[in-house]
Amino acid sequence: MDYVTKGYEPADALRYFEEISAIPRGSGNEAAVADYICRFAEERGLEYYRDSVHNVIVKKPGSAGCENLPALMLQGHTDMVCVKLPDCGHDFTKDPLQLEVKDGWLTAKGTTLGADDGMACAYMLAFLAKEDYVHPPLECVFTSMEEIGLLGAMEIDASRLSARRLINMDGGESKEYESMVSCAGGQVYNFRRTPSWEKAEGDRIAFSIRGLLGGHSAGVVHLGRGNGLKLMARILAAVSREMPVKLASFTGGAKMNAIVSEADAVMEVPAGSGEKAMEIGRRIAEEIRGELSVSDPGFAFSCRAAEAEQVMTAADSEALITFLQLLPDGIRSMSREIEGLVVCSSNVGILVMDGDTIDICDCIRSSEDGLKAAVSAEMETLAKLTGFEAVKGIAFGGWKYDADSELRALCAGIYERMYGRKMEFQATHGGLECGEFRSKIPELDIMCIAPSAKGAHTPEESMNLESFRRVYDFLLAIFEELCR
Repeated sequence: MDYVTKGYEPADALRYFEEISAIPRGSGNEAAVADYICRFAEERGLEYYRDSVHNVIVKKPGSAGCENLPALMLQGHTDMVCVKLPDCGHDFTKDPLQLEVKDGWLTAKGTTLGADDGMACAYMLAFLAKEDYVHPPLECVFTSMEEIGLLGAMEIDASRLSARRLINMDGGESKEYESMVSCAGGQVYNFRRTPSWEKAEGDRIAFSIRGLLGGHSAGVVHLGRGNGLKLMARILAAVSREMPVKLASFTGGAKMNAIVSEADAVMEVPAGSGEKAMEIGRRIAEEIRGELSVSDPGFAFSCRAAEAEQVMTAADSEALITFLQLLPDGIRSMSREIEGLVVCSSNVGILVMDGDTIDICDCIRSSEDGLKAAVSAEMETLAKLTGFEAVKGIAFGGWKYDADSELRALCAGIYERMYGRKMEFQATHGGLECGEFRSKIPELDIMCIAPSAKGAHTPEESMNLESFRRVYDFLLAIFEELCR
């Protein structure tokens, strides 16, 4: 094949980047790229293992004199986000990416580039094939389905890995001198209840909340934005303190990891009490509007007369309102080591009434396993007290900040000596594959390294070629230092 990066260095890693860019590898479609990696390992006589979800582990013995040193794990994911411009005819299930170089940046014509995380895969392939360098034993881990929930990393069989040091090379919106040092783990819950229904007879009214900013619960929870379900529960609770309330419906939210921006409820109150109930709703909404004037200036509440043929019993309605009113939500703990970092939070993201069942979805996030367990216990206790079934869903591991990381200190020192700049460290309240590996191997020492890239998950995605070379050289220097 013709290589558009010809003339750029490192030629080997860029060649492999282009070769995997010719293989469709959207999330859930990693079989072909896993085939490529396995053939690559076979051709070079390298030990490899592939699992049922197309994770691949390839091992390379240490260079001469380094065979008995502790192994180093290198890790990245094979899948990419598939997004294209509206007028682009690219088919992500069969077409190779059309790469091009613009002003020193590698990009793709009309589509995402897949540098997130093709650059990690390219580095690993290059280091597995390369012979003329000093390195400890390498365990290269190519994970699948990262972009749709860290699913490949969750399935990794850690018993096949001996390394207790990991260099993760996942980069999207990355700068080569920045490194992640912590991420949150999580636990998803579904809370369910099957209510009893009866004929509606009193005044029926509808409440609606609109205009909240919402946002990803990992990225904006620190901004104090209002959650529509929690706010609606607060308003309904205020009405229920003044009169009986029977709910006909209560819905809001679409994703467990998004702060709810809209919520709706239809209820019955005693005949002749509808206007009073709406007055209470408007009064509480005014209080909320003042509280959210900075974080959610667009908050809006409306109420009106409504129609409903049946409603839940008073006991079921009270249970739902009470459960949502008391359900832990928002920030629970902040870091005392990293300024501004949320350590533990929870987000009630979805309330649906499917047929006769109430289903509420909540996501707890925490880099501290103990805090995650504590909030889980609170929620399960609340569910038991209010008659809801607590069903545990997907869980993902967290990575607590390690102030004494030897690997991070070693890498940061090498980077400063090579490039004359101190590395900068960041933490995220989102989930990373590092958290999954740390949960499987608690003693794992982790460092994150990636070239400068921008526009991840968009057709403007691009990777800086000079930075790609610099990080390649940086990694070689780390290998050599680990062999001293």
